[in-house]
Amino acid sequence: MVRKSSNHLKSSKTSAVWSLLLWGSVLALTYLRLSVAFSGSIDQSEALLSICALHPAGGYVEGPAGVPLLLALDRTIFGSGIVVIRWISPVAALVLSWALWWIVRHSVPNRPNVALWSVMGVNLLPQFNLASVVMNGSIVTSAIVFVTVVAGWHAVIARSGGIVGVVGAWFFFGVLLGVGTLFFYPLGLALPLALIACVYSSGMKVVSWGGIITAFILLLIGWTGPLLWNVRHDWIQWSSVAAGFDSIHAAGHIFSLGVTVETGVILVPLMVLLAYRGSFWRWPIILGALGLAASSAVILLNPALIPAGLPSPVGVHGINEVARTLVSLRDQRLDERGAKPFLIASTSGLAALLGHAVTIEYPERPGSPAVFVAESPSLNSSFALWPCYADAVAKAVNDPLYTEEKAVSPFLGRNAIYVTTELQDELPQTITGAFQAVGLLQDVPLESNGRLLTLHIYQCEHYRALPL
Repeated sequence: MVRKSSNHLKSSKTSAVWSLLLWGSVLALTYLRLSVAFSGSIDQSEALLSICALHPAGGYVEGPAGVPLLLALDRTIFGSGIVVIRWISPVAALVLSWALWWIVRHSVPNRPNVALWSVMGVNLLPQFNLASVVMNGSIVTSAIVFVTVVAGWHAVIARSGGIVGVVGAWFFFGVLLGVGTLFFYPLGLALPLALIACVYSSGMKVVSWGGIITAFILLLIGWTGPLLWNVRHDWIQWSSVAAGFDSIHAAGHIFSLGVTVETGVILVPLMVLLAYRGSFWRWPIILGALGLAASSAVILLNPALIPAGLPSPVGVHGINEVARTLVSLRDQRLDERGAKPFLIASTSGLAALLGHAVTIEYPERPGSPAVFVAESPSLNSSFALWPCYADAVAKAVNDPLYTEEKAVSPFLGRNAIYVTTELQDELPQTITGAFQAVGLLQDVPLESNGRLLTLHIYQCEHYRALPL
């Protein structure tokens, strides 16, 4: 008996040492991620999220409203800047690490080291580290999903604290469901799964129906905004061609970084368990983990080597200089009526970057972004839902030869400045056909994720709208 107690005490001390080493390493990685994230500049996806945050809604063409609304709240509390935008992701990675530890610890209670090595393995995944040094919502959404699983598990096993304690556990679970569904619509399915688990483990008589109804009401409240928004916009999130906020481009395909993060978080504990079961799998898994750790080292220690198409904490340098150039050109090039040109960018990402750096209001279109995206029939970004220079909202001039035109764009006859990476012979018909004359004004350099780009600034004279 004494020997067993001594062995148990020794095992507990060893486990405590490993726990301290693990969480010390995770905290050190969190500090490194914060340093890397803060050292860069905003990129296109972050700028798009920031612009969406200025237009609060129940949803966006690119995805759920949760991340833009979170950034809107973040800006209200802390202001603006790269630190304000990016501190959330490293902290979310830390929260996700804790949620994973809790889930694995309760799934495999007789092997606590499995939870420890699972957390360490996840923190060495390249997609996990990539998502934790930029702000595209992938790590935040993943953290919310797994924390909600923890809350649901706790609600299922809650037996102490009387009715108040049990209902309180379900209430907290419901709050996370309601908030979490703003980030990930299918998260609401966790409620019926929790109910099934509760009935299976304890029987119908022990189920806290008051708690479950409370959680369901909170979930409905969270679902209301997204559902109404999608109904008003003909379920555009299921029919548009817009890439998601957390989209990444690799090997000629588009992936969701959030899905890759969540897949890794699920698979790593299974790999750790497999390694514990026998040496046949142990060494291949360890070697694979070392390879993934090397990729993570590149991301955290030399992010300039991150391949094109992936989000990078380096971001876009020089956008403020481009913005100052545009403001100067806009002040200098007034039309015959003394009006300043309006600004157009070739893509939503570029428009968001420029709009993040300049502040322009157009009295003709209240609530419009500072920089428009070139008009297009395609709903490929949220810019398509915001006021645009092409919208026919002004009363048309009476023309005895053509009386069917009731409204026109208030920008008719105005000049514009178009910013793009396209050469003059590559300009789209939506620009060359919509203006009487288009000419190159100036080329300006830009550095995107460590790669040099040249932006071309064009003068577009006398907007006449696209011909039918």
